[in-house]
Amino acid sequence: MNQQLANQTSPILRWAGSKRKLLPHILPCIPKNIVRYIEPFAGSCCVFLALKPRRAILSDLNSSLIDTYKTIRKNPDEVFDAVSTMPDTDSFYYQLRANPVEQLDDVSKAARFVYLNRHCFNGVYRTNKSGVFNVPRGTKAGVIPTKEHFQEFATIMRKASLRSVDFEKTLKQAGVDDFVYLDPPYSNPNTRFRGEYGYGSFCDQDLQRLVTALQVADSRGALILLSYNPFIQAMLPNWYSKCLSVRRSVAGFNHQRSTVTEMLFSNRPFPEKK
Repeated sequence: MNQQLANQTSPILRWAGSKRKLLPHILPCIPKNIVRYIEPFAGSCCVFLALKPRRAILSDLNSSLIDTYKTIRKNPDEVFDAVSTMPDTDSFYYQLRANPVEQLDDVSKAARFVYLNRHCFNGVYRTNKSGVFNVPRGTKAGVIPTKEHFQEFATIMRKASLRSVDFEKTLKQAGVDDFVYLDPPYSNPNTRFRGEYGYGSFCDQDLQRLVTALQVADSRGALILLSYNPFIQAMLPNWYSKCLSVRRSVAGFNHQRSTVTEMLFSNRPFPEKK
């Protein structure tokens, strides 16, 4: 077993589109001895948690996600104590989801985010146009991580600068000695956007802006690895690529879940297998 996988810390959150199951394929594509790790679409941070770099920038446009990570980093025991006392019932889930968050303190907001995430349908994050989380409760509720897990997660997060900003602003920080991993939400111009990852998140109109930002970061000497749909290959000529098979898990029924092709793109040759 890859030593990084054996020693990895699991994410605190479930996250639709997470690359956790693909870590055995992704980690060998990452160079050893990273000086600084940068991830502009943080999500569940599974790659960061597997790598445990000494320095990192983790960013996401989802301010609720980043605020939750900041609060767990500062107060892991308090967040665990709050979320672990919440009852695992339909009525409580929908009551908590409906209650406004504006008057809650930071620990209560983080506990709410973790509870709804662990108990919602497939770890999906979706909001309406007003920014209100509206995912229904799942039939298979996730287990709340242990207090020790919260503490370990907080310790690792203290190595990272956490920022709620657009990916382009984060990529402007990347240069020589930086390794950048990106896993943007898939954009699909033929599908109606329903608020997945929040309104204002990455969409089809952002693709060219992403490619331009990657090319600029490449010119500054950053090492880049991108997970995305194969159709972007034409926008990244001369980049190296690998195909991976991914079983999508966000469809409502097992028979609707399919294996699709995803690709890894790098601006440098992939490390040779030993």
